[in-house]
Amino acid sequence: MLFKRITFDNYKTYYGTQKVDLYIPPEVKEKEGKNIILIGGLNGAGKTTILKAIKDVLYGKREISDEEYKRTFSNVINNTFYEEGGRECSVSLVLETDAGDEWELKVKWYFNAYKVMTHDEREVTVKTSGAYVPKKSLVGNIEQYNRMIDKIMPYYASPFFIFDGEEVKEIIIRQEQNEMKEAIHKITGMNSYKQLIKDLSTLKSDIEAKVVKAQKGSQTTTLKKQYEEIESSLNELEAKAKEIREKIKGYEEKLILLKNKRNKILSQNSRSREEIIKRQAQISTHIEQHKKNLDQLLKENMTLIILKSEINKLKEQLKVENRLREAKLMKQASLKPYHQFMDSLLNIPISPALTQQQIEQIHKIGEDIWINQNDIKFSAQNDSVELHDVSTKDFQTIMNISSRNEHDISTLINNIEKLEQEFEATETELRNAPEFKDTAEENNKIEQITKIVGQLTLQLKSVNNKVQIERDLRSTLMNKLTRSSDSNGNLNELTKQLEQTNSVLTALNRYIAEVTTLKANFIREEFTKMLVKLFRKQDEFGKIEFDINTFTVRLFNDKMQEISIKDRSAGEMQMISSALIWALIKVSDLDLPVVIDTPLGRLDSHHRNQLINHYYNELSNQVVILSTDTEITQDYVDVMKKHSYKQYMLDYNESKKYTLIRDGYFEFIGS
Repeated sequence: MLFKRITFDNYKTYYGTQKVDLYIPPEVKEKEGKNIILIGGLNGAGKTTILKAIKDVLYGKREISDEEYKRTFSNVINNTFYEEGGRECSVSLVLETDAGDEWELKVKWYFNAYKVMTHDEREVTVKTSGAYVPKKSLVGNIEQYNRMIDKIMPYYASPFFIFDGEEVKEIIIRQEQNEMKEAIHKITGMNSYKQLIKDLSTLKSDIEAKVVKAQKGSQTTTLKKQYEEIESSLNELEAKAKEIREKIKGYEEKLILLKNKRNKILSQNSRSREEIIKRQAQISTHIEQHKKNLDQLLKENMTLIILKSEINKLKEQLKVENRLREAKLMKQASLKPYHQFMDSLLNIPISPALTQQQIEQIHKIGEDIWINQNDIKFSAQNDSVELHDVSTKDFQTIMNISSRNEHDISTLINNIEKLEQEFEATETELRNAPEFKDTAEENNKIEQITKIVGQLTLQLKSVNNKVQIERDLRSTLMNKLTRSSDSNGNLNELTKQLEQTNSVLTALNRYIAEVTTLKANFIREEFTKMLVKLFRKQDEFGKIEFDINTFTVRLFNDKMQEISIKDRSAGEMQMISSALIWALIKVSDLDLPVVIDTPLGRLDSHHRNQLINHYYNELSNQVVILSTDTEITQDYVDVMKKHSYKQYMLDYNESKKYTLIRDGYFEFIGS
């Protein structure tokens, strides 16, 4: 299924009629790999309104009273339109089913002069594939409407497909609650199997009752009586088992409440005076250590740091002078034969004698001729002057002086300032901190209830064993009853039905056991695989896994001791929840669009990159991301361009108090 467009008509911040085209042709996803619709805007511009509007159209009246519904939806009409005299607003959602049919779901709300919602209308327009004229009808029965919606986008699946990115961690926080477990079982198909088993068991009981009723003659009286006694005993045992299960469920709910209470106390204790004082001591120790390191660094390197520029200048000058010295030596070595020749030549008496000036001229002219004829090249810097007379050893000593970088000192100073600010912040916390609270009472209650649950579980196991024995006896008696009346044609037919039902039940139970294990293992594999891609700090844990027995995420430390997921940061819980959603979507048979509001707000750059590059682009064929300008910043524009098919900007007019939907997003953030 794919969303095609959503249309607002004076709904909340959207004045007038405004549309958002959400459709992504399948070939775009296949060829270009683009599956994201990006809708951006400032806080208050109407991003969350889009997510809620989709849920309102699909599930508006689910699990809500008429009074609460009217109160909730009395503020959905656009204020500007209402002040102009308008008294109605609407939202329509157009979607394409897997069969290629186009459905338009429209909800219209009506208001009185006091801005109270008086009533609403739901309208469904269906255009089947290949048809020219769509069929339109008003919804008269909301339950029928709900059943229709559940066929295309089930209500139980909505928490995993339409959600607030910052609140997605609630999936992990509430994973042990019954409604969350129920939702997970439904989306993975477990509940449909359970319902099928229940229906077949009911059918089996009905057939067995008919078989007993069909028995005739005095020969079967004893067997019938035994059967009825076992049936009565079995009913009592099953009632007792049900009672025990209800007790266990009640105690487990108490356990959840107690654990939540204890966790809340522990959370407060983490902000208690004792904990803050401990933290202050740690911070103070770090400050002192940093200061010692700074003092040591300054003692050893301050002179070098202060003179860094001058030392570097001296090194450069010495290098130049060294090159000049080497050039002179090379020149002298090259001209040595020439000077020896000239000394020998000029020692011969000449009449009249040459003046000193003439001798110097001959030397210079001859030197130039010698250099040219012998192709001697010099790289000496004639304009440089040798200022320092240093030995080779002194030169190497100066060259080996390491110039200390002041960055190390500034880093230490910044760390000290940061720690001092943190210390000052703890002082404020300390003034407002609660006293440390003992959780011994809650721990004792949890321990007691856990023991009771254990005892009840053993009791339930014993009763279930007895139930199984009684069922086996009942089946044996049923076989005897059917064999004792083979002449009865109706009974024979019932017997065949019973045998077939038993065969189907046996095969189905075996199939369910196998497929449940396969699905649970698939969830665990997909969860673990995605978590490795998303979670930067997984190495600090001994193990993070999906428990295939309880269908819950479990977290272990490096000593393989289980720890509370609720103690992790909001960003870490968001990553874990996202990985679980990924696994559940992949294991389900549902091909649905995903709508996520503000998914990157609390995440650092690493986790943002991982979500964009490895998560959203493969999560579904259509992913609608509602984002603030602080999430998809310039750094992520190129990445989002690669995966997004369309982009919109929600432009809120402060003076007119309404939002306009504009094409483009990257253009508005200066890309």
